[in-house]
Amino acid sequence: MVDDSMEEALISTPAQLRELVGHIRDSGRFGFDTEFVSEDTFEPVLCLIQVATRERLAVVDPQAVGDLSGFWEVVLDPAVEVVMHAAGEDMRICHLRTGSLPVRVFDVQIAAGLVGYSYPLSLVNLVSQSLRVSLPGSETRTDWRRRPLTPAQLRYALDDVRYLLEIADALKEELAAKGRTSWAEEEFTDFLHKVAKRSDEDRWRRLPGLNSLNRRALEAARRLSAWREDEARHANRPLRHVLRDDLLVAIAKRQPASRRDLEALRDFNRPALLNRAQSILAVIEQARLTPEDMLPDLSPRFEDGPGASTVTSLLSAALGQWCVRAEVATPLVATVGDLKHLIRWYLDGSPDDDRPSLMTGWRGDLCGGMLVEVLEGRRTFRVVDPASEFPVAVESAPGIER
Repeated sequence: MVDDSMEEALISTPAQLRELVGHIRDSGRFGFDTEFVSEDTFEPVLCLIQVATRERLAVVDPQAVGDLSGFWEVVLDPAVEVVMHAAGEDMRICHLRTGSLPVRVFDVQIAAGLVGYSYPLSLVNLVSQSLRVSLPGSETRTDWRRRPLTPAQLRYALDDVRYLLEIADALKEELAAKGRTSWAEEEFTDFLHKVAKRSDEDRWRRLPGLNSLNRRALEAARRLSAWREDEARHANRPLRHVLRDDLLVAIAKRQPASRRDLEALRDFNRPALLNRAQSILAVIEQARLTPEDMLPDLSPRFEDGPGASTVTSLLSAALGQWCVRAEVATPLVATVGDLKHLIRWYLDGSPDDDRPSLMTGWRGDLCGGMLVEVLEGRRTFRVVDPASEFPVAVESAPGIER
């Protein structure tokens, strides 16, 4: 168990940070978390960095320290393992600050899902269920930009890393016992790839409602998104404060040619937007003049057949039961979109160039073959005991040889 007498420190000078970085490097492994505020700025404001080794707990104050390059170097050091919980946003901050991501990350939330805990599981619940320790939540509404920090705030922040190494050790043992260490390593690698891809890809492609736009309107959306990002960065305000996603797509779809057309859009008649009307019209005009062969391609659209929802529900039920017996969290294995991709792939003749995630890696080993057999009618469901933990059996269909 974690020793309550472990040294705790607030790191507020460059010299203290250099000493901490040396300690982390010597340890070869550390728990890592951040506190940040992103509600009213373009990029998240990094307010605290929490660190845990076997011997020490520390909170780094970026406002006081200033230059964090030495810390990011140790985060990216391949000789150092970074242990985290739900690391997506923290890794996004790392990528924003450095342009890189560490290669040795152990995410206890992912690992827990691979050995039978629910997913996604909060740190409070993971600590409670795995260690029988209750964490307080008294500082959940803290504005971490404000100084000075109180002892209660510092302890709350340190609770985010206090038990990470202990939990990771236990989960590594469970993964090894179940033969799933390679599953975890594969999932961590995929997770980091998705973080990097999300940071690198064009934000505009993630706008909701793009499927309703033609190629010319897509170009307008692309240009409006770039204009909005420049405006937001210059003002250091969130993108939505410059122009909401839904309104951006509505403008791109309408492609107004005049201020009157633009102001006819619902919700546009606000001073901040009215002041930018001419800039927005100029962006639309640029999109209108873009040559046809330079317009963005349409996003692929899939028309599901009339029975798709029923088949998806059946696959979801089969997968859920399979995962319960295998002691792995179903949401970590697949989403509804993943199941629909599997159905389309199967109906298209199972092409190698569009192999779904459920047919590759550890997911393919766990359940890919079973799900295909359900699609082929070679597996059926049967209620065996409604009161049991495993009320449904997924078994070979009568008369079908496997």
